[in-house]
Amino acid sequence: MIGVTISADAYAAIAAALHSGAAAKPELAPGRECRVWLPRAIVERLRALREPGETFSDVILRLTERGASAALTR
Repeated sequence: MIGVTISADAYAAIAAALHSGAAAKPELAPGRECRVWLPRAIVERLRALREPGETFSDVILRLTERGASAALTR
């Protein structure tokens, strides 16, 4: 498991999809951000999908807007 910090909006976008291997209740970080613990494979997928200048939150929001959040867990 790897801890990553994402925005509250990104957390809300994927909260229902987070399985028991991820933090069900995020740790609150400064600036309305959440610290969640994700399997290494999902973090690596987020890194691979990240475009220049994007944060993990940006990737999550982009994928959920497209209805492609399942791409994270495949």
